[in-house]
Amino acid sequence: SLRFPVVLDRPSSRTVTVSYSTVNGTAAAPGDYVASAGTVSFPPGSTVQYISVPLVDDASREGVENFKVKLSSPVFATLAPLGIGVGTIIDNDPAL
Repeated sequence: SLRFPVVLDRPSSRTVTVSYSTVNGTAAAPGDYVASAGTVSFPPGSTVQYISVPLVDDASREGVENFKVKLSSPVFATLAPLGIGVGTIIDNDPAL
């Protein structure tokens, strides 16, 4: 799986939440990764949480591919411009 850190620039005294969802790029669900969506919660005082997106291992030679994790709907926080992380999948299949 790929792990995406979600970081607050400073701790909050309130619980901060943000929604996330994956977006296809050159990598596409369900063939390359498992489409994911949900909410990340930061307890008061914390600044880092992680989103894990499972990858799909196959025997196809595909080269380097990518997809995005998009953040939205923050509560008690503001998103940085774009609010998008890019995940890169490096092919692990041998050349034929």
